Amino acid sequence: MSILLVSLLFGLCACGNENGAAAGGQDSPAPQEAVADTQEPETAGKEEETIENEEPAQGNTEQESAVAGTEAAAVTQAAAGDTAAAADTTSVETAESSAPGSNALAVYFSRVGNTDFPDDVDADSSASIRVDENGLMGNAGQIAAWIADEAGCETMEILTEETYPVNYNETVDQAKQEQNVGFRPMLKADEKAVEDYDTIYLVFPNWWGDLPMSVYSFLDSHDLSGKTVNVFVTHEGSRFSGTVGTIQELEPGAEVLEGLAVQGANVTDEEQNIRQWVIDHRN
Repeated sequence: MSILLVSLLFGLCACGNENGAAAGGQDSPAPQEAVADTQEPETAGKEEETIENEEPAQGNTEQESAVAGTEAAAVTQAAAGDTAAAADTTSVETAESSAPGSNALAVYFSRVGNTDFPDDVDADSSASIRVDENGLMGNAGQIAAWIADEAGCETMEILTEETYPVNYNETVDQAKQEQNVGFRPMLKADEKAVEDYDTIYLVFPNWWGDLPMSVYSFLDSHDLSGKTVNVFVTHEGSRFSGTVGTIQELEPGAEVLEGLAVQGANVTDEEQNIRQWVIDHRN
């Protein structure tokens, strides 16, 4: 009987120990941490899939960029075409503006146009003028006409508000008086915009070894900087005198060149020489 009771007590103790171990396992955090560790790779895998799923969107962006690039290239090409067309137009305009004589002007001062000559004036009795089938013309005007014809340009006469005497000797005296006091005659408005021309052929008579004072007035009223001024004079023995240097002083920004000095009595015989000079010095 005693032995039987002892065996029964040992069996009850063993069952109590097994149930205590099971209860302690429910309180331990270690199994939960282990579960978390096993889930991390799955989460990382889902993140990778998300990134992979975004790759097609990147591909679409590249396609859109390619389309945008194509459109930009088309716009650039169209703009280049417009620029080329504009350049062609500019080239045409430049070619037209560089036609012979388009940038030249023959400017002259003459007694004719500045003197109220009668219709029946006798050229033989009034020096420096000529009468032919074209009417009355002064020597300076004739030279300017030949220059303009050869250069393919227009002419413009320097015109004074007050006219000069019909009598040649009286004109000579008045010219001397104007020179002595430095008088600048008032001029009528220019027929052309002188500043628009690059080359000026300036023709005038040598009066008392100098420019006529009306030519001083003309130069005072114009800045010829950057232009080429070709000087032609008519004379009775003095040739250019100091006129070329005087013009250079008055127009320091211009290139002043000596053209031809033609004796008044020989103007008709000098036509070919005048034309040839223009040909030889044409820009």
